[in-house]
Amino acid sequence: MNPKQLDRRDFFQKAGLSLASLSVMNLSLIKNVNAQSKELPLELFFSADDLDKIREKTKLPLFKDYWLAQTSLDHTDDINFLKNDLSYNNHIRHFARARQILEREAFLYIVTKSARHGELAYLAATTLLKYKKWDYHVEDKKYVIGLQRAPEGTIAMSMAYDWCYDLFSDQERKEILKSIGDKGCEACYLSLWGMRHPDKVKGWGYDPEGSYHADVDMSRWPYFFNGINLKAVPFGGLAVGAAALMNTDKRAAKWFEMVLYSYKNFVDNFEADGSYNEGGSYWNYTASHMALVVEMFARKKNMGLFDDANYVGMMEFLLALQMPHSNFPHETVNFGDSGSSFDSGLGFWIARNSRDGLCQYIALNHARGHNNYSLIWYDPTIIPIKPTPKFYFKHFDLDWIITRNGYESRDLVVAMRSGKPSNHEHGDRNSVILKAYDEVLLADYKHPTYNAKDPGWLLRTPVAHNTVLIDGQGHQYHKGEEGTNASKASAKIVRRGDRGKYVFWASDATQAYKIVNPDVKSVTRTVLVFESAPFILVLDKLIKENEPSVLSANWHIENKDNNGSCNVDGNSFVIERPLAEFYAVCGGSQPVTAYSKTLPLPKESGICPFVSVESTVKEKNPFMILAGCPMKKNEQEPIINIVKKDNYYTVDMEKGWKRIKLEIFDNGELPEFDVVEMVL
Repeated sequence: MNPKQLDRRDFFQKAGLSLASLSVMNLSLIKNVNAQSKELPLELFFSADDLDKIREKTKLPLFKDYWLAQTSLDHTDDINFLKNDLSYNNHIRHFARARQILEREAFLYIVTKSARHGELAYLAATTLLKYKKWDYHVEDKKYVIGLQRAPEGTIAMSMAYDWCYDLFSDQERKEILKSIGDKGCEACYLSLWGMRHPDKVKGWGYDPEGSYHADVDMSRWPYFFNGINLKAVPFGGLAVGAAALMNTDKRAAKWFEMVLYSYKNFVDNFEADGSYNEGGSYWNYTASHMALVVEMFARKKNMGLFDDANYVGMMEFLLALQMPHSNFPHETVNFGDSGSSFDSGLGFWIARNSRDGLCQYIALNHARGHNNYSLIWYDPTIIPIKPTPKFYFKHFDLDWIITRNGYESRDLVVAMRSGKPSNHEHGDRNSVILKAYDEVLLADYKHPTYNAKDPGWLLRTPVAHNTVLIDGQGHQYHKGEEGTNASKASAKIVRRGDRGKYVFWASDATQAYKIVNPDVKSVTRTVLVFESAPFILVLDKLIKENEPSVLSANWHIENKDNNGSCNVDGNSFVIERPLAEFYAVCGGSQPVTAYSKTLPLPKESGICPFVSVESTVKEKNPFMILAGCPMKKNEQEPIINIVKKDNYYTVDMEKGWKRIKLEIFDNGELPEFDVVEMVL
């Protein structure tokens, strides 16, 4: 008996299955394992000569744990899922899982040539072939458009054809190529065509035959999808599919043209400095598909596209977003729906193409994990270069601003979300996030529901962010009529500076609040951060045209693990987490009081406590001050005093031997300040 056949028999017996039960699948496998292997007929991602280098990289200490985990997975659940539990009209969960299994096992098979991985890759591939459609979005209620699942299926099946070629019969190979073209590439092409010609689209919607339906208005999707991650996914998938079929399908030329047009059009959505308005994890999803375009055009068209975008700047953006803490070691500053870091494969790809040592360092030290691309694209000859403190204070072209004193879990991070609207955003203009001593101390609720009818949608709105309310109302935010698309609310950083021992900035969110309340003349927030204290000062100023209003500010507590709490006492409060605390004193043009509150949500949406600092006195020009110190758990509270003088305020902070004294002048839209004394 062929040793590979014996491996398969043992494998499936352990899974509680028999060779006989697999019928046609095993007949084709047994037939083809004895055929002459034709490794990498397409060489999409690497050549046959690169295989030995990839195999050597699996032995590096860098990948030891990852490779062991991949090669020792128990496949029982995956087999049962593919054979018994999968539904052929469920694309969101079932198609996605089958595709993920296929990508993983196809790569493991080409690297190890283990029949165990080949069997599962074959099962996943033939399962995807049985899907009548590869996506659950349609145009005109009948034409499949590829936004996520069709691009992902195209990539996975192209990999399977390249890496598992010897496992398929001639007829199965023909079916795979036909499916890549008809179910994958054409669907991707149609979605990109719609974004290119939105006025000609006959209406996007969910497939009536699919399992997923939602009450979402898609009439404008072809217009605004031109600038979000769901444009990058189909052009990434189409690039791989076109490369796979370039010698066998006459449609490949039109596909390549569409990819090139779409890619060059899309890179303009990145700021010049590389920052991306959907945040860290969506950057990873987006840029990973952009990388596929660059790779396919370089390998198959001898065309260089890497320099069309500032990929090195993108890595510096991801570095600035890093916010590791005790519960999530790979957290990033989670403005909007984004909150996790990136995969090392993408970082290694940027480092390899740029030969940039900082990019290599970021990928080695701040990625959330490895994937197949990590082994394909890692270049050990690039020497990592550690970032210097000049990267600690970053104001991006997005008008996102972040300061820190390091990149470790214990280090300080203070970030403010100013800037323009964006996809996947929240109602968070001028919201501040604070992390220190292994804990998030001023929180932004991570990745709330996409369902606008779910009570948890409240977590996307201004009341659930660390921002100000005017008479209990936040700035403009939509009600999810079109999904998680952009609002109309904007803010702008209007001043910033670095004075050595402290940094400061101010953001103007007038436009965002004026949409809701036309009587608003000005809304600004100024932040000062003394990193070595650490000490934080937040100055909120509202100016009304005619009617007086009550100004309040919410400060939210990280409580996903039910370990967040607070104590309030008059105009002061303490936010408590297991490893750290935030002690703050508040003041302003009128006396203020801190209240402990909880968002009005059902328990299944989470228990979301916060501190509301409020004045009951209406004013035309209210001014509010928050002065606070992050502290280690059980550290002695600092002494903080805010005193209102005739035409200015004094703020004093003493913490051990450290002392800071400021004078604050409420002279208009932007308060002025003077640091009178600073001992740090």
